[in-house]
Amino acid sequence: MKKKVLSVLMSAAMVMSALTGCGSSSSGSAANAAESKAEEKSEEKNEVTESKDTEETATEDAATEVKPVTVKFWNSFTGSDGDKLVELVNKFNDENKDGITVEMDISSNLDEQLSSAFAAGEGPALLLFSSASRFTYGDYMQSMNDIFDKTSLDKNDFIESYVDYCSEDGETYLIPFQIVSFYLYWNKDLFEAAGLDPEKGPQTWDEYVEYSKAITDASKNIYGSGLCYAYNYQMAHVIQRFGDLAVTKDDSGKWAANFEGNTGYAKFLDMYKGLVDSGDNPLTDDTDSMMTAGQLGMTINGPWLSSGMDTAGINYGITTVPTGDAGAMNSVEVLGFSVTTVATDEEKAAAYKFIEWWNTMDADGNCPALTWSLENGCPAYLKSLIENEQYQANAKVMAMTNKDTSVRSDFITSSAFPGVGQIINDVLPQITQPVLFDGKPAEDVLKDAQTLADDIVSKYN
Repeated sequence: MKKKVLSVLMSAAMVMSALTGCGSSSSGSAANAAESKAEEKSEEKNEVTESKDTEETATEDAATEVKPVTVKFWNSFTGSDGDKLVELVNKFNDENKDGITVEMDISSNLDEQLSSAFAAGEGPALLLFSSASRFTYGDYMQSMNDIFDKTSLDKNDFIESYVDYCSEDGETYLIPFQIVSFYLYWNKDLFEAAGLDPEKGPQTWDEYVEYSKAITDASKNIYGSGLCYAYNYQMAHVIQRFGDLAVTKDDSGKWAANFEGNTGYAKFLDMYKGLVDSGDNPLTDDTDSMMTAGQLGMTINGPWLSSGMDTAGINYGITTVPTGDAGAMNSVEVLGFSVTTVATDEEKAAAYKFIEWWNTMDADGNCPALTWSLENGCPAYLKSLIENEQYQANAKVMAMTNKDTSVRSDFITSSAFPGVGQIINDVLPQITQPVLFDGKPAEDVLKDAQTLADDIVSKYN
């Protein structure tokens, strides 16, 4: 991936100390006056020497001082999490001793803002966005491999699969900031009413189907399952549990789509169709509202659903998505810090200081990364945080945390495949809706999906 490095030299500022002299004393006798005068001259001579030494010392100290530097930091956290980010950035600005000011700009149109700025040779020194953005803005992202040499951060403390998500050809372009995944939510009250254990969600997809049938009560407009054909990201997280990744590299090292003949994908489609036909899953594009209204026994969604559940007063449980035929996996999206090619050497060093601060425990055992994880309900990317007492005491984030940090974290395609968004948005709707609405056999639908995916994949080979 081509990298364009922009380096701007900054001049050093010198700070000089102001010195004050000593006053002389006087005597009533001529002898004392003469002696006093001699002493005064001697003192003045000594004072000049001391003043010179002090001045040189001050000059040397000033030369080693850090020149104040401002780091422009752009992101798109416009919600309540953005308020927390503002609070934490202000804390860094108030506390750091390095003369660093992080100047943050939060925009709901970050992509448009970035495209215009980069085209003009401008933009932020520090970005916070999805690791997939490296496929769009790779030419404007600096390698950050040296951050582990220039800070106290320990690369081994970062979960390896998350760092891999932020890397390309051995170069790390982002440092993880937030892990976004989908989880299984269940309504404990509906579980109890159906004679199920309210404290335990389904561990397999066979149990998911079984529980769905037990919970459904048509007379009360209650459904056991809340799978949503129109929610592409939900579909992606679930379907890969059955048939694994939709795009991987073949033996020749080229990208290859894996739809046609994928028995796992066909099994999922048949299961989903069966739940709809039996009346255990509504054919709707708004399962979120039904879940917060207490009409669904289970659904699959991101961490943001929990706030709606809390507001609605739903008694719910949360756990990782059940494992399917494809085996153990931890499908996620990784958001991370990225230093751009707009950054000067001084701004890059300052950005590193901020990222180091974000991931470092203070004397009171607090860490911005820990605060962010606990207050926003997202799993940690640092092994040390997962082992932290405060973290382990939070039932919600522990339920979202994949305990096996060795499992792969690719989401629907290999994490290195640049066309993942096209697979999610252009192909997945074409394999669910024809089965559900038109009754088309899963095998035929997957064959058609293969044609669509092959066209996408060919652009990257």
